[in-house]
Amino acid sequence: MTTLEAPVERLQALTEGGDVLPQEQCPTCGADVPGGFRFCGQCGRALAATLAPVPGDLVTIAFVDLEGFTSFASRVDEDEVRRLIRGFHGLVREQVGRHGGFEVKQLGDGFMLAFSSPATAVVCVADIQRAVVPWAKDGAAIRVSAGLNSGGAIREGDDFFGHTVNVASRITDRASGGQVLLSEATRLAAGSVEGLRFEDRGRRRLRGIAQRLRLFELIWWE
Repeated sequence: MTTLEAPVERLQALTEGGDVLPQEQCPTCGADVPGGFRFCGQCGRALAATLAPVPGDLVTIAFVDLEGFTSFASRVDEDEVRRLIRGFHGLVREQVGRHGGFEVKQLGDGFMLAFSSPATAVVCVADIQRAVVPWAKDGAAIRVSAGLNSGGAIREGDDFFGHTVNVASRITDRASGGQVLLSEATRLAAGSVEGLRFEDRGRRRLRGIAQRLRLFELIWWE
């Protein structure tokens, strides 16, 4: 089994070899989905709105992106690219489901995610990073970068938008080399998280944002 196939195998293992999971139906495509899953494995659509913020509610938005994907895709055949994407998408969705997050949308090779708890968002992204480590060890030049921000967000249907989302996106643009960067708002709201620590990276200029914002890097590998 190749490294890129492993995440797909892990996802399949969730529904094999144990008790039969109760089935639900995706309201979008009608496919059967194991009970408790927050996304449809057939069409990728979120099954339910797990976050229903009202004005004043705190939402943590996370953008997760594959670094090195364009270079990787230029060196291998389409089947290898397809295996990587399916494996990564399955891996992220597995972690989001386990941590009670909400998949807002798939963005090419990445995702926009939402969480009602800043601490849970941080832990989920750290677990995504840990799950991707075996890929790098086996020579796949793929890393995951992420950016998180917390605040109020406007919601329309399954989508979120507004300043909080824009800042999270711009923070992700500043992350490189597999970094997870988060705003000061997320850092303060998350508090102390067991097994993780945060390093102050100072005030940074973000594209399209008037003021410099203090960013923190999530240290998850120690």
